[in-house]
Amino acid sequence: MLWPFTHSSSAKYPLAIISKLLEVFGKDLGGGYDIGCQFKTTLNQSPLGPLAHSLNHTCLVGTFHGHAHRHLCQLDHLTMYTKGLCLEDLKTCEHTFSKSNALTSTIQYASAFHRKQSILGYFKHNDDYKVYANLSKFLYNNYKQALDTIHECEITLPGLMKEQNMSNEQVFDKWLAEEKAYLEQLNHEPPEETLQMEYWEQLIKLTASK
Repeated sequence: MLWPFTHSSSAKYPLAIISKLLEVFGKDLGGGYDIGCQFKTTLNQSPLGPLAHSLNHTCLVGTFHGHAHRHLCQLDHLTMYTKGLCLEDLKTCEHTFSKSNALTSTIQYASAFHRKQSILGYFKHNDDYKVYANLSKFLYNNYKQALDTIHECEITLPGLMKEQNMSNEQVFDKWLAEEKAYLEQLNHEPPEETLQMEYWEQLIKLTASK
């Protein structure tokens, strides 16, 4: 199960949501959050941490982070590298709020009451006539897309693996593990580069002192 979050400066809201979801749905939940990588640390250090770990809860990030975030974080939290989630972008909230921006011109100068009234009416209409009405079609299309993707990969992948002399699919997991190990080594500057930079800085100070 997936529950996309939007960004928030406070962690109490997603923690409260996670608590309720774990209580109701139990194990194997996946949570999409704009800063899911950072929130994972918050969750682990919170009182919910042991429960989330025991129920195999996973913190994820949306597809936007595939282009605008640390590569090491992507390997752990991007849906593209999470089995069973490759087609999910975790951007449902962004899509919804983007559509609701059309209300801006009509409520910009409205009173607080009429502003809230218009927003409530918009989302109720959207739920009744667009979301719920198209839910079956949405699920069918997603399921069909998943089947088509699996079928296409079953046809294409063996040929590509043969061209590259790959013996089995486990090599992909091996590559990801090797990439992660390499990126983790880059968290700290190599000692030789640090010494070179310190030497260069000392040369600059020496030149300036003359």
